[in-house]
Amino acid sequence: MEKKQQRLFNAAHDLFLTQGFKATNISAIVAGANVAVGTFYNFYQSKTDVFVQVYNAENDRVKRAILANVDFDQAPNPLIKTILKQILDQSANNRILQEWFTNAKLNGIIAKTNALTVENSFIYATLVTLIDRWLAAGLLKPTMTKSRVLSLFNALTVVDFHQSELQTDDYFQLLGDLIDAILLKILK
Repeated sequence: MEKKQQRLFNAAHDLFLTQGFKATNISAIVAGANVAVGTFYNFYQSKTDVFVQVYNAENDRVKRAILANVDFDQAPNPLIKTILKQILDQSANNRILQEWFTNAKLNGIIAKTNALTVENSFIYATLVTLIDRWLAAGLLKPTMTKSRVLSLFNALTVVDFHQSELQTDDYFQLLGDLIDAILLKILK
């Protein structure tokens, strides 16, 4: 990333983190980066464009931090619940990540932008590693193949991408219930 682009990215990150998406504008981003407005458009098409890039970087950073502190030798059920709880806790205290849950328009844009990159994500790679470990340890039911288990967890991604369309007062409880059901289905 070029120096000016990095300064813009850092300023946008700081502003989105402290003010949220709605309260942040391009003028404040360029002022924070100490560049001209035209420079912003050399690197980003819009405030939404820079937000999606900031969101993706923040999301990856938080997931890496969470997974660095998780005991992967736990049984699958508490392990998945620990990871999910950490992700939800980190999101609750992070204005950038909160936009996924509170801004349906941004949620849709992020989902559309990232739909093709889920399989390349850090969390997906970690899930594949976990499933391999569970298979090797004989923790999965005999009818469960790696691809079948991945498909079940991938379905959660689809649910998450469309969570603003779900009619529920407690999305996090719903997500927890779906994970419980998947684990009940796949584990011995």
